[in-house]
Amino acid sequence: MLAALLAGPAHAESWQNLSPRERELLQPYQRNWDRYPPEQQQRLRHGAQRYLELSPSQREGVRQQQRRYRELTPEEQRALRDEYRGRRR
Repeated sequence: MLAALLAGPAHAESWQNLSPRERELLQPYQRNWDRYPPEQQQRLRHGAQRYLELSPSQREGVRQQQRRYRELTPEEQRALRDEYRGRRR
């Protein structure tokens, strides 16, 4: 977190400038990538990098969590996001 603050404001990154692996992992976000604020792009890229550092079993756990999340109703997803944001503060 401190490193991100010291690095200065985030700048928008074009989809074409992402590494091939980042584009593969972030493919669900491609359509709207250029509309995301630089801070959100940076968070997504950071998450992709963290994912690459996981073991295969940890990656499978992440995929299972993502599947369960997609099965939630939009209201349940919103409530879960709000709860998560509240914990981060």
